[in-house]
Amino acid sequence: MRTPERTVLQLSDPHLVAEESGADVRLALALQTVRLSGLRPDAILLTGDLSDDGSPESYVRIRAAVDPLAAELGAPVIAIPGNHDLGDAFRDGILDGEPLHRAVTVDGLRIVGLDTTVPGRPHGELGAGQLEWLDDVLAEPAKHGTLLALHHPPIPTAHPMLGRIGLRDPDRLARVVKGKDVRMMVCGHAHAVAAGTLAGIPVWSAPALGVTSDPLPPVGQMRAWDDIGGLTRIDLVGDDTIATLVPLSSAPTAVYDVALAERLAWLDDLEAQDRR
Repeated sequence: MRTPERTVLQLSDPHLVAEESGADVRLALALQTVRLSGLRPDAILLTGDLSDDGSPESYVRIRAAVDPLAAELGAPVIAIPGNHDLGDAFRDGILDGEPLHRAVTVDGLRIVGLDTTVPGRPHGELGAGQLEWLDDVLAEPAKHGTLLALHHPPIPTAHPMLGRIGLRDPDRLARVVKGKDVRMMVCGHAHAVAAGTLAGIPVWSAPALGVTSDPLPPVGQMRAWDDIGGLTRIDLVGDDTIATLVPLSSAPTAVYDVALAERLAWLDDLEAQDRR
């Protein structure tokens, strides 16, 4: 069986506000899910809309929740802003004054975060300076390739309104990344899981932590569900990059919850027979 050499966890769109709310509960649920799994990711990636109102209080609580787990796991945190975040408050509260776009190499895997936000607007853009910076970063291949993170999806989304507030002019990004070592692009914003390609590169639109948009609502409607969310585990296995939805709900109905060895016993027996 092929096992991952590297794993990155992606959390997106928690939307905390100044006062504690259900968003804090969902973030805590996600972090507890990671802790109980025993997984030790190589990095934790936060892809925007960490705050819903851009308040300093919300960023303080994000750090108070995420940083202890990251330290416990020995995993660096790479964060980029979303359209609900406020640039200066995000930079001060989350990045300790560092730039909003960044490139971090973890065990040979380069993780690049882009700031696609447009102040006061819900859609995303990448300016000429950002694309030139990205082109320079990608000019030298990383040992295990690059994971590119941005908040706004560079691919179409299913809901008509969300399609209007994605990344504008994605072809400009496509021209920069084409032929480079980008293994996957990951984003948030849409609050709906989707997969596609840009310039032949896989694109993963991640779930939000706690609110899920309905990609197939009744005609003329726009609908979203509370307490249906998730996070993403991104596994690197050789030359393959696999994104997997990890669903989250505060009150799920378990179909089974038994020891893994018990569930695998029948498969172990079948494989033993095949080896005889």
